[in-house]
Amino acid sequence: MIATFTHLTSSRRGLCEKFADDTITVGRAANNTLCFGDNERRVSSHHAQITRHSETFLLRDLGSTNGTMLNGRRIIISELNADDLIEFGAGGPLMRFGLEQIAAANDNLGNAQNQTGNTGDVPQPGKESFAAFMRHFFKQRKTNTRLTTAIVVSMILGAVFGIWLSSNMTPIDGERFTAVAKLNSPAVVFIQTEFELVDGDGNITTIESRTGSGFIVSESGLIVTNRHLIRDWEYNQPPAGVTGRTKSISVIFQGQKRSEAIPATIANLSSDASLDLVILKIVPPPNMPTIYGIEPNLSHIGQGDEVATIGYPLGMQLLTDDRIDTSLATGFVSRVGQDAIQLDLHAHHGNSGGPVLNLKGEVIGVVTSNLANAQNITFCIPIGMAYEMIKISPPAPVRNS
Repeated sequence: MIATFTHLTSSRRGLCEKFADDTITVGRAANNTLCFGDNERRVSSHHAQITRHSETFLLRDLGSTNGTMLNGRRIIISELNADDLIEFGAGGPLMRFGLEQIAAANDNLGNAQNQTGNTGDVPQPGKESFAAFMRHFFKQRKTNTRLTTAIVVSMILGAVFGIWLSSNMTPIDGERFTAVAKLNSPAVVFIQTEFELVDGDGNITTIESRTGSGFIVSESGLIVTNRHLIRDWEYNQPPAGVTGRTKSISVIFQGQKRSEAIPATIANLSSDASLDLVILKIVPPPNMPTIYGIEPNLSHIGQGDEVATIGYPLGMQLLTDDRIDTSLATGFVSRVGQDAIQLDLHAHHGNSGGPVLNLKGEVIGVVTSNLANAQNITFCIPIGMAYEMIKISPPAPVRNS
């Protein structure tokens, strides 16, 4: 069996690459079997590996930065089947995996060439074997006719099913979180803040910075994020007599450089630190993206619902160049509460303030925290709470304190 990879996106769209290797490595580095090159920044240098075990192919993620998605779900290791869709990095190149049988006729031709030394004609049978030769000829012809008929019928049935599927399934459901990411990633921003700790005499004792995520909810430039990104000293208590004040808030859009950061101000702060939310305000640039939609109704969220979060985990630590790019992580809802939604989803500190999205592409919550001893348990604040703050936010942004 030969493994085939058909490019479905980028400048290579339509190109089919074939490999007979038992191990196929995938990545940007030139020493990979399947090499994407340096232009595909969502692909890690050594991103994934496909290993053949008899007639089975296994796909393994090699600890890539942006993950490996199989049919819209992030995987570590999984068996591959024909027509599976593989995405190397969230929003990265998308490929269709296939299996191709090595034609028996080609093998027979090669064997005949090796035996006779003739690279042109296949040897003709003698008189004593003529009847056997003809029986084989007509048997092979009958087999090929049946195979051709089966292929044609399969193509017709596949086309009919495809038409039915496309008319009964929305693009969001069909493409799962691949489509969700494309709809929402441009509206998820990288946030960096600086704050000062000041003693009782007004002297600055420390200047620190924090990074996180946020998402744009209106064309007027309103951004939802966590309060603890802006006022860290309220959550990590400084020494007695020391207080904090925000020095600066910067916002960077996906795909932009750090030098393109724009300033933000506080538009509305939650009533107290127990509600970890803040609404920021920026001067909206031209064609500013916003999130696809929100789902504030908790009755529409249930245990087992599949969800994803988009953000900037670990801040600058995961960035391989000066450009800012999002990461996507998937999981599901574990418990729905009035004040918090519990998720089975692995989030890191840079995900704080990022959106939690359902399969429709709607925001259901704001990532706020996880458990240090069980990092797959993540909590988000229901988006309805942030929505209430947006509705009552003052018409003009207040200055940072």
